[in-house]
Formats: sequence, C-alpha cells, structure tokens
Amino acid sequence: MERLFHILSYSICMSFTKFLVYLLLTFFSVIELKAQIHCGLVEIVPNTTVNSLLTFDNFTSYGGGMIMNSVAKIRIRVQDKAVVDPLCSWSLIMIVDNNPGGGTPANEWEELLQYGSGSGVNPPITEMEVRVRNSCSTSPIDGVFQAFTNNGDIIDIITPLLPVTPAGSCALNVNGPGDYLSNYDEFNFDIDIRVTPNFNYNPGIYQLNVRFHLEENP
Repeated sequence: MERLFHILSYSICMSFTKFLVYLLLTFFSVIELKAQIHCGLVEIVPNTTVNSLLTFDNFTSYGGGMIMNSVAKIRIRVQDKAVVDPLCSWSLIMIVDNNPGGGTPANEWEELLQYGSGSGVNPPITEMEVRVRNSCSTSPIDGVFQAFTNNGDIIDIITPLLPVTPAGSCALNVNGPGDYLSNYDEFNFDIDIRVTPNFNYNPGIYQLNVRFHLEENP
C-alpha cells in the first residue's frame, strides 16, 4: 500500500526598494489521500491559507531584520487503525523551494520583479530563517532559527525512522499516535519567520516556498 502524506507549503515574498521591504507569507496545504501502512490517519490541520505582510521601513528593520512570530501553527493528527499497529509513527520535515525550473540559482530567492539596478546581487536563501517550537520542546531544533542554503534543502523537525516515542510523555521526538486536541503541547507547532535583508541586494520582489511535510514512517 502507498502511504498518505500531508504537505503544508508557505510562499514568502520580499519586495526591496530603497527603504521599504514587504514580506508576504502565503500558507496552503496539499493533500494526497492514500492508504496507510501502519496508521489509520495522518494529517495536518487546518487546510487553509494565511496571508501576512511585513514591512521594512527603517534602518533598524533592514539591519537587524524582522521576526514574524506564530505566523502559522501546524496541528497534527495521527490515529491508529481499528486494529492497533505498534509501528504507527510519523515524521515532520521542512523543505525549501525557489523554483529552479524558472532559472533561479540554487542558493538565491526566486526573482519575481526588479525595481532597477542595484548591487547586482540577489538575496541568498540564507536571509530567511524558520523557527519551530511547542510547549514540550518535542523537536531537537525547538526554539532555534534554522536557515536553508540551497533549493531542496531539508530540515528535520521530527526525524524520519526514529523509534516510537508515545504521546503523553512530553518528551523529545514524540512521534506516536495522538493529536493536537488531546495532546496539544506535543502535536501543535508554532512557526516563526525571520528575514534580515540589509542593503546589499538588488531592489525587487523575491519569493521562497517552505513546505512542511508530515508522513507516516514506513
């Protein structure tokens, strides 16, 4: 049987002018419904879109960067089958995409529009960082900003193929069946974004996609 997986994707756009930068965050989910091997249900809730706008309009915001706290929440539900399989567990990862098929260099934001000549350099992917956190600190990277380097880079939130750690323990790497309703502190993840554009790049609009991929372990 094929496994169900659930993906959330965040599209992040930056608009650079001399003193003003806009950050547009778009949240959407893509679901493929297929039979599970060990679990009865694996999904991220909700399946909706969230838009946010972040404005850089002074030297402090350019130089120090800006943070969008709790820009989204990843709420997870993983349920057993009617006949419980002790191997039911899951993993959660982040993947960055800058549309290399459109000609974007592997280490840069996708360029959507330029506002004129600048330094001749487009912003690298490393200018955007993502932080994942919850009350139980279930992820080894909890509370720490993580930067991608190139298109297709993967950052583990809950690493695939770990031994099963049951829900309710509020411990590191909880990955057994459970949900955000009964075990909120373990199955809810707050997502923060930090961008530090400074003045080194061509003025224009740039975009990245960050996908959050939840999947049953085989």
